[in-house]
Amino acid sequence: MATLQDGLNVDFDLFPDGSDPNALDTRRVAICRFAQSVAAPDPLFAHVPNRRSLKVPFDITRAVPDATLASIFSAAIHGSVTSTTNAQVDIDEMRILSREALRIEIETPLTYKESVDLFWIGRHEVDANPDGIDFTGPMFEGLPRAGMFNREIALDTSSTAYQQGLMAVYANTDTAMGYVWQVTPANTREDQIQAGQDWVRINLAATALGIATQPLSQALQEYPEMQGSCTDVHRRLALEGGTVQMWARLGYGPQTPASPRWPLEEKIVG
Repeated sequence: MATLQDGLNVDFDLFPDGSDPNALDTRRVAICRFAQSVAAPDPLFAHVPNRRSLKVPFDITRAVPDATLASIFSAAIHGSVTSTTNAQVDIDEMRILSREALRIEIETPLTYKESVDLFWIGRHEVDANPDGIDFTGPMFEGLPRAGMFNREIALDTSSTAYQQGLMAVYANTDTAMGYVWQVTPANTREDQIQAGQDWVRINLAATALGIATQPLSQALQEYPEMQGSCTDVHRRLALEGGTVQMWARLGYGPQTPASPRWPLEEKIVG
């Protein structure tokens, strides 16, 4: 999308040296070849600055229209099998599935600590670490100073902060008003990248239509405690077999600012 804005096309030779399906190694991920193009820019690219993964409750009074789902569905062009739903019976079922997977992730000490280790609390920490899970605003400047919120308290399952955090994330899964998911026949590295390319397009198409998205990655993870939920979600979403690469909730939500991110020059090596 970005190259088309500059009149260029790009072809990808993915994993030209082969790949390991279980782990990345030092082999090249892709060779990108650029050439002049007369193709028109992709209209979805205009929505890049506004796309979000919205981690707040959605408006449960507003249904996601069928025509909107059709537009989101049609955005996927790279080969993943994309499906959508706004049927109430599906919403009711998938809210339960996503809530249960989130409960498992939070109540499993190892996976929950992975998240807490990436909590950045207050503007000073966030500015120094513009990644992970940021907690900013007047409340999160004051609570740590009052000894009411820090990473140790967040890990204490008997604390008020833990219980309130649990209710807050449940409020997200419990307000889904539709869903989109992607399935690939296999789970090769190429499948994963192509599904990622389609997800970017799906996310941008939803953004263009004013629809908020949030990936529900918890149930797709492959550690022992999540095995039951992962199996349930695959049984529900991958009706003809394959790997569920993405599952996300849809709905209408508020405008939110972009999350803090590292500047490109900090991460790209010339």
